Amino acid sequence: MEGILIDRPIRYCYASMRYFKEQERHIERVCKEDVLLLVFEGILRFSEDGVDYELHSGDYHIQRRGSYHAGPFPSDSPKYLYVHFLADWGEKDSLPRSGSFDPIALREEMERLDRLDHNGAPYIAKCGTFYGLLEKLFRKKEKNTVADGIASFLEREVKGRVSLDALCEEFHFSKNHIISLFKASYGMTPVAYANKLKLEQAEYRMEVTSDSLEKIAFSCGFSDYSHFYKLFVKKHGVSPEKWRAERRVR
Repeated sequence: MEGILIDRPIRYCYASMRYFKEQERHIERVCKEDVLLLVFEGILRFSEDGVDYELHSGDYHIQRRGSYHAGPFPSDSPKYLYVHFLADWGEKDSLPRSGSFDPIALREEMERLDRLDHNGAPYIAKCGTFYGLLEKLFRKKEKNTVADGIASFLEREVKGRVSLDALCEEFHFSKNHIISLFKASYGMTPVAYANKLKLEQAEYRMEVTSDSLEKIAFSCGFSDYSHFYKLFVKKHGVSPEKWRAERRVR
């Protein structure tokens, strides 16, 4: 999962609490710094490079520097802390760009950082509080994010309930929120992730069994063979028949 690398230097810039008015929209901008958003009340809606996000109380998100931010939809009076900083990005040993946190447990530190920044405190004091927040978010990331829960659900239900409606029913979020949250952590939509799992199962069965391609496609959760065929060709650049024949020659 892509995120900020916690074993590389991270440069703190500034922070502040932000309280939206009713029906207020996120600012339109291209930011020169990375921005951590920690929502502790209401719902914050915005888009980042055309992808819509919806952060509820207890959600965090890191907007990557150089990305385009806008407010296509009004927010529901969110209250949140935003922190501007500069960090390196990657996948290994990283804090995912989206996840969850305990707003009650972190509220005091969030307010402290806001006070330090507005009262002209020494840079080292502000950095210490900011790094403390990052450490707590990083410690909580292991299998605790909504995205990880969605991934686990899809892995269990890959041959069954993998629709967006099923995910909304299971996790009690809107379709846009589920898509944006999952895509931020896994780099693809939940449907694309489910198709990836089904293709991997099909590839395995194509190698180790003599079942027909149609039987394999249906047994791995595809509703029709043409859908399986199109996804397979898109991934491998060859037909399932040719791929299978080449594998069996080896």
